[in-house]
Amino acid sequence: MSAAAQPSADQDFAGAPPLAITGLHAGYGPRRVLHGIDLTVPVGSVIALVGPNGAGKSTLVRAVCGRLAPSAGAVTVCGDPAAAGAARARIGLAPQEIALYRPLTIAENLAVFARLAGVAWREVPACIDRVMARTGITARRDERIERLSGGWQRRANVAAALVGSPRLLVLDEPTVGVDAPARADLADLVRSLAGDGLGILLITHDFAFAEAVAERVAILAGGRIALEGPLAELVAQHFPGQRRVEVTFAAPPDSAGRRVLADHGLAGGVDPAAFSGVVADTPEGAGGLIAALKGSGLVPRTIVFEAAGLDALYAAVTREPRP
Repeated sequence: MSAAAQPSADQDFAGAPPLAITGLHAGYGPRRVLHGIDLTVPVGSVIALVGPNGAGKSTLVRAVCGRLAPSAGAVTVCGDPAAAGAARARIGLAPQEIALYRPLTIAENLAVFARLAGVAWREVPACIDRVMARTGITARRDERIERLSGGWQRRANVAAALVGSPRLLVLDEPTVGVDAPARADLADLVRSLAGDGLGILLITHDFAFAEAVAERVAILAGGRIALEGPLAELVAQHFPGQRRVEVTFAAPPDSAGRRVLADHGLAGGVDPAAFSGVVADTPEGAGGLIAALKGSGLVPRTIVFEAAGLDALYAAVTREPRP
């Protein structure tokens, strides 16, 4: 949600990006969590931050929102240090947990958060109308949060983050508990907000959603940015002439079967009966894998070949399957 009173509309940000992180080191007491982070979110862009649990994503969000002081380096929002009131006024945070009052309606919630963001009483109705129109929730304005579906709750959560007219929007796992149609609507909303000029930092484990909305991706591993850049370029660099393959089985393979899969670059994930990796983008690459499976007595339930994407990149960089 908005961190402080909103800045005046005519304030000049001197061309500074909504978020600039340079050489950031941060942690808790003697425990260092982030090590030399460099990351920029330009105006009108979506940067997706992904990484394993424990990589430091939550710590980074705390530093961005001015809640955790760097031990070295800097975090600036529109040119001001993140902990400064002027910077926090330009941040809108939509947290992973729905941070709304469940017995209240959407409009009532937005009124509360508008006042917390420093919006004058006389301007609150116009502010509510503006953010509801911007997020497409006007028709639900008088419905209580507890009666809304997950998708509408997520939209209301984003709306509450916008009442302070932020320049940087931080979205933390915005698709949790959301079905496929609502995810598509949220993707449209995120792209629209970026088109309006917001800088958006998206923290997510939803790789398909990240691919749909983000121009760039940053992979955080062990408290460091392991890889950052335009997703298409990163995939092309890491998987030239290769395709992603996903194989599922009716039951998890035995140890011998897993060794065969590993020999062909396929690793298991959360589902013990599903394996994925990359193969050469040639008939021989696909045919060789299929022949190896058949020769080992492994009978797939499904086998899918597709262009490599963020999940394959994530697995290659972090050396673990996607969450």
